[in-house]
Amino acid sequence: MKVLITSAASATAQIITSALEETYQLRLTDLPGNSENRTAANGTQTVPCDLNHEKPTDDLVAGIDAIVNIGYQGQTGEATHLVDYHTRRMYNLLQAASDAGVARYVNVSTLRLFEGHEENLVVTERWRSDPSAEDAELLSAHLAEAVCKEFARDRLIQVANLRLGWPFVGDSSAGPDDTAAISHDLIGAAVAESLESDQLDQWQDIHIQSPVSNQRFVTGTAARLLPGLAERLTQ
Repeated sequence: MKVLITSAASATAQIITSALEETYQLRLTDLPGNSENRTAANGTQTVPCDLNHEKPTDDLVAGIDAIVNIGYQGQTGEATHLVDYHTRRMYNLLQAASDAGVARYVNVSTLRLFEGHEENLVVTERWRSDPSAEDAELLSAHLAEAVCKEFARDRLIQVANLRLGWPFVGDSSAGPDDTAAISHDLIGAAVAESLESDQLDQWQDIHIQSPVSNQRFVTGTAARLLPGLAERLTQ
């Protein structure tokens, strides 16, 4: 499988790239100015692209089977830039991908969209996110999901919307207050399973975090639709 990963210079993209690069043929991309910051261990360099509605975006997705998009904290900058990136540029990428026949789009979002809810509430994939407009990163993640959902509902491309917990804890154990933590290895495994699973609907929200003390979010959907993760989600 040939997989395109966006926002390649971001910490999230680097975690995912490290997890996928031995199994998949990767193509990395980022905005010009960020693109020189990441080269995969196998030598794959980042392709700079503005993700405008033009030929370079079409060329970027040519021959690609699936896309992993970093829909949260993939980019930095002012609110206007973040909103533009996650709406207009994402629309251009999704349009080019659907025109090229890309089969699946994994949007890496965040469970922080529900951070404001009380921890005793059982938040599932049926809950709607309603982030404050004052938090540009969360608002952009919310808008990116909306753009993806429109393409999926029009059956132009299949989208797995993967909402990850926080913080990312690497190889260390989560602290007592990290009730929504997720490990680096689980992030990589979740993305890989989302690329491969044949259990997904045209649009599929999936919540995932590590099994930690006082776990905040339920991960039953992930265990059911991504069977390779079932055991590690219940440890």
